[in-house]
Amino acid sequence: MLSSKNVVAAWNTTNTTTQTQTQTPHRPSLLHPTFYWGYNCQVLFSGWPGSDRGMYALALIFVFFLAFFAEWLTRCSDADSIKPGADKLAKVAFRTAMFAVKSGFSYLVILAVVSFNGGVFLAAIFGHALGFAVFRGRAFRNVGRVDG
Repeated sequence: MLSSKNVVAAWNTTNTTTQTQTQTPHRPSLLHPTFYWGYNCQVLFSGWPGSDRGMYALALIFVFFLAFFAEWLTRCSDADSIKPGADKLAKVAFRTAMFAVKSGFSYLVILAVVSFNGGVFLAAIFGHALGFAVFRGRAFRNVGRVDG
């Protein structure tokens, strides 16, 4: 017969002296509920970039260019970037393919930001901002044009 000392309820986690079952030790989680600053994180893949500062810098550059190229692909799929005389089916196929690739890049950026690392977040923001300014900003479209 079991005595009441040996029966431990599942919600009682403070009384460890009377527990007879083995417990797994608490594993620290890499998922943070708030932004944190540091180079020891996981971005997109398990174990990457790890605790190496050089790999963390590479991860930031990778996220930056993912966001940058997502803006470029948005610009490439615009209607004015396709030849006017092209077949309508070819236009639709081209724009659909560009949208699919852009969506993939954008979702990878979102997954990287979900790491809650502040550096990754800033790399994504700066990549999108610079890509927008270079490829879709009005300031660069009128360069070289003389008004008046």
